[in-house]
Amino acid sequence: MPQLDSRTPRPGDLWLSRPPYLLVAHVLSVGRHGGRGVVSYELADEDRTVLEHVDALLDAGWWQTFQPMVRRYG
Repeated sequence: MPQLDSRTPRPGDLWLSRPPYLLVAHVLSVGRHGGRGVVSYELADEDRTVLEHVDALLDAGWWQTFQPMVRRYG
């Protein structure tokens, strides 16, 4: 599992799901529970309608499912 470091999601971050889905995870909190990294987020569709609230481990599944949303200007 990746360590909690600069690549780790932070509260307020938006992470984009990898294809074939286009969902956005709005990170609410990140921490440790029982020595493992956990992330709490709201999962929203492309219209930003919240579909569900999720508490998940920061394990291989997280890193395979989501990528940081890069904001581009101009």
